[in-house]
Amino acid sequence: MDAATELADAALAGESLRQLALRLARLARTLSGAAGAAVFHPAEGGQLLELGGDGSPLIASTLVSEVLAAGTALADRSLQVAGGAVQVALPLRHEARTLGALCLQYEGGTPRDLRQLRPLVARAGTVLAAAEREARKDRFLSFAAHELKTPLTSIKGFSYSLARRLERGQPGDPHAVQVLERQAERLHSLLEEMLEVSRIDMGRFVLHLEPCNLGELVVAANRVLKRLGAAPLQIKAAGAALAVKVDRDRIERAVVALGLRALELGAGEGVSLEVAGAMARARIAWFGPPLDEDERRKAFEPKWDGKDKPRSGLGMGLALARMVAELHGGTLRAEACSFVLELPLHLPAEERRVAGGGRHVLVVDDDQAIATMLADFLSENGFTTSFALGGRAALAMIARGPMPDLLVLDLRMPDLDGRALLLQAREQLALTSRVVLLSADRDVAIAAAQLGAHSFVEKPFAPEGLLLAVQRALEE
Repeated sequence: MDAATELADAALAGESLRQLALRLARLARTLSGAAGAAVFHPAEGGQLLELGGDGSPLIASTLVSEVLAAGTALADRSLQVAGGAVQVALPLRHEARTLGALCLQYEGGTPRDLRQLRPLVARAGTVLAAAEREARKDRFLSFAAHELKTPLTSIKGFSYSLARRLERGQPGDPHAVQVLERQAERLHSLLEEMLEVSRIDMGRFVLHLEPCNLGELVVAANRVLKRLGAAPLQIKAAGAALAVKVDRDRIERAVVALGLRALELGAGEGVSLEVAGAMARARIAWFGPPLDEDERRKAFEPKWDGKDKPRSGLGMGLALARMVAELHGGTLRAEACSFVLELPLHLPAEERRVAGGGRHVLVVDDDQAIATMLADFLSENGFTTSFALGGRAALAMIARGPMPDLLVLDLRMPDLDGRALLLQAREQLALTSRVVLLSADRDVAIAAAQLGAHSFVEKPFAPEGLLLAVQRALEE
């Protein structure tokens, strides 16, 4: 068995990140003839963390930091260290990321033969990236389990106290009821945050769009803030209603997350609602120290895995809020003393009909919620739509006719996947329809090129992004 295969098999067998790093160091030292080998990982504050080493102990030199910063091998710039030893560092990369560096140390005068390491180093980045994701999942689940116990403990304690009072014929304690409501709301928020992370990881993050008024969503978010024991946002409304078409629950949770974070940063100044071109804008502001440029840049990063643990929730609320805004075709940004959420205004029906021109689009997806949502959305934008739940159902619909102008096609389906469907439809049914591919796979662009698709969209996606892809495919 070659070294790269051994490393991949060890990952499949469930070895941890540190175990894999130790195995990588051992394999690399054996292949290269180095006296010592170690795998280093960048840590917070610019520090280097050794994940695993084999052979003679070594200390990371400046060469390792340079490799991590540049992301390219600097084998031709070996560095002499204490005792006449020579170090060489190689980057461990996955896609566009440099995850770590493999450092090799040779005794003085020992030749450096790195050719044998190429397959191993090429595979190592991908293996370590997968192990790092699993390790992060484990840490997140451990953190989430701890956070869930806090409201659950309060609910059990106060419900027990309330039950004993009622058994003794005493009136219920209003304070206990308020605590129960507050902690039940907190538990619900934590569970929803966990479920959203799971849906994203599984590629099942689907928006359920409906016409709403942005002001009404802020009012609904204020009710949640009150149940959580937080101060509601003072609303400074626009002159006209801000009509949007959004996933009501998710935008409401985004506003709650933004409101809670604003209250952590200072005294609440409230939320102002206004029209900004074709967008509805909500600015949630606070009185307090302004965020500097670095804080604004990191404002929506997950907080659960850093030094500063979140004061409320699981630390994913703001990251989810930004993702939800972008999936709606909007934006979420941090300014010095405010968060600014922008969502597309909902156009009147007659303006939306112009986009599709009545052309027929067949949506093919094995998930009924996704298929119906996409068909309804495209229909509202002027297309004639139908949907098929799976590849075989789509083949039957194409055979019956009429031939659709365009297929919106999921790449992975259990009964007949997108590749097989296109091959059979083109060979057996003379399919000439244009194709927009959907997939949660990162290689969807490669698949689109191989299959002759006219465009592609990676899940999760904003409905407006799909609309643009459909329009581009039909205009070619």
